[in-house]
Amino acid sequence: MQTIESLLGLLIHVSVPAFAIASMLSMGLRTPLRAFRDQLRDRRTVLAVLGANFVVVPAVGTLIIWILNGMLPHQIGAGFIIALCAAGAPFVLQLGAMARIPYGETAGPMAVLLLGSIVFMPIVVPFVLQDVQVDGWAVARLLLGTMLSPMIAGIVIAWVFPGRADRFARIAGAVAAISAVLMFLSGFGSNSGIVLQLLLSPVMLVAVGLVALAFVAGRLSGDLAGDTLTVVDGPAILTSQRNIAAALLVARTGSGDGSIVVAILLLSAVGFVMLVPYALATGVLRRRRAGEKGSLWVLLGVVGPKTD
Repeated sequence: MQTIESLLGLLIHVSVPAFAIASMLSMGLRTPLRAFRDQLRDRRTVLAVLGANFVVVPAVGTLIIWILNGMLPHQIGAGFIIALCAAGAPFVLQLGAMARIPYGETAGPMAVLLLGSIVFMPIVVPFVLQDVQVDGWAVARLLLGTMLSPMIAGIVIAWVFPGRADRFARIAGAVAAISAVLMFLSGFGSNSGIVLQLLLSPVMLVAVGLVALAFVAGRLSGDLAGDTLTVVDGPAILTSQRNIAAALLVARTGSGDGSIVVAILLLSAVGFVMLVPYALATGVLRRRRAGEKGSLWVLLGVVGPKTD
């Protein structure tokens, strides 16, 4: 049994960077430069999304976790805080497709949030979690090497080989999906005792509350956004799904135990369970209003209208 847990522990150290690199490479391959350019020009939307993700969610979420200090184990609270500081999740692109949100309205803000996380996390996480001993410079190196660099590489490859970009993106996306499954299985499997304790504790309710907080903050930022944003609940989905890859990379630089990893995976899983039904339901409604056919692949966001 101990050997299996050791193997699972080793697997998560491989699957986390593999997921980060593959998902960011896929995102870069699918995102044209004009998506970034158009989004950066809309300063009102950029400021609204940045404010929700790097001010409201980390500040209010951390305050809630500190207030519930007696209810939450310390390492679990630390994991939640790390996840709340990590924005720009690649999976948002798929959620946006399910909800029939124009691609540029998820890809552009997601890239902005990723860049924000690379600057924000190395400074804020070590400051807030001083007793966890997170190395800020190590965090910056990891995020630059495993997230920003693959995204830039994907953009360059798509520009040089436009005819092959979609094929490369599908391969990278498949690797990311497999890595994500291995990441959850190894993370939960190597800490099965902790997971069972948390499933029967108030920690689950706290995780649900934090995801709901992020959704509300994102929804309000959508109301404050500029003219380039046509679907106001896009930022809500963008803010609710935290960047699990960035959070786990940061957690690897700290001195905490497996509880931090479990907390990050748990918050991401709760967000996934809450957001996927919402994205599917809103996507169905929007496609019906537009008179589109609702095949399985369309509903899952795999294919969509040419204008998406």
